[in-house]
Amino acid sequence: MEGEPSTIHWHGMPVPADQDGNPMDEVAAGADRMYTFELPEGSAGSYWYHPHPHGRTAEQVYRGLAGAFVVKAKVDPVPAAYGDTVLMFTDLRLAADGSLPGNTMKDLMNGRVGDHVLVNGQKNPRLAVATGEMRRLRLYNATNARFLRLAFANAAMTVIGSEGGLLEAPLAADDILLSPAERVELVVSFDRAGAATLTTLDYDRGWMGPGRPADAGLTLLTVDVSETRADTMPPLPERLNPIASLGQPTVTRRLVLTETMAMSASGMEMGFLINGKAFDMGRIDIVARAGETELWEIVNQADMDHPFHLHGTQFQVVERERDGQVARSPYLAWKDTINVARGETVRLITRQERPGARMYHCHILEHEQLGMMGIVDVRA
Repeated sequence: MEGEPSTIHWHGMPVPADQDGNPMDEVAAGADRMYTFELPEGSAGSYWYHPHPHGRTAEQVYRGLAGAFVVKAKVDPVPAAYGDTVLMFTDLRLAADGSLPGNTMKDLMNGRVGDHVLVNGQKNPRLAVATGEMRRLRLYNATNARFLRLAFANAAMTVIGSEGGLLEAPLAADDILLSPAERVELVVSFDRAGAATLTTLDYDRGWMGPGRPADAGLTLLTVDVSETRADTMPPLPERLNPIASLGQPTVTRRLVLTETMAMSASGMEMGFLINGKAFDMGRIDIVARAGETELWEIVNQADMDHPFHLHGTQFQVVERERDGQVARSPYLAWKDTINVARGETVRLITRQERPGARMYHCHILEHEQLGMMGIVDVRA
């Protein structure tokens, strides 16, 4: 945006800390910056990029500064006949004159949810396939705050990958939940002629005040499946990508997410805290060692879900706990964003390989701006 500093954050990619586009490395308005990095072997995955200047990230993202970044493997077990299609979900709010209105108090409390969900910038685009065709789709939730619980009508979904690449084995799914910033790779089988629609289902992620958006029943994508039969498609392999366990952690950390609300001279003000503190760019919250495996407990004591994102590395979710019930993660996956539902504790294993300052934060971007972010300083 004109006159504002910005950065480019390479969301999910294992880039050096000084190339990560953190808020401490803003590029001034009118200046330029070249980002340079090499990704290590094994980094194939569905990443994206967006600005990360403190106090301005939410506005710059909802105004359009974001894009998909796909890293391909040299050897890919997924048949090339499936193609490889990016579906990037954004949502748009327009004023009567066609302008983009600023955030309201409701947006600051809950995160900005637009009026129109777009796929690659289009409203309900159409895709044409033949009966029996299988397509590889990469789904990106690039909205500021909209939770997308998705299902395909008249088509079968198989999950093959998460943010950091392919799973060990395919996993059939009736529906999937993508919280803000999450991505998923699917293979979708279109076995019946007619319209196959990607639609939203209801999901209650917690909402403060009136005006909870009606998120169910939206048609995001229509696939026109012709009567013509596709050539026989090669089968999806039963094994995709071995995922190494990160091993036993030597350090445990506990991050508690909370909300505050207080009156000020200008009205009601929201705050979003981690371990009782709002983000301070001059404060290091965690000191970690490069190469050391850690267990992080993310405890959500707030009134709404918060998607948790960690910079610089991917992590593995170990288990979730809610109301005293512990559920182990059903499969290994490389993740960089995970939804932590209200009242839930998510335990994840992570390891930073490169030294430098990294961010961790809620990826409802308005909540990040209002304090739900911290700095981990990774030391050699």
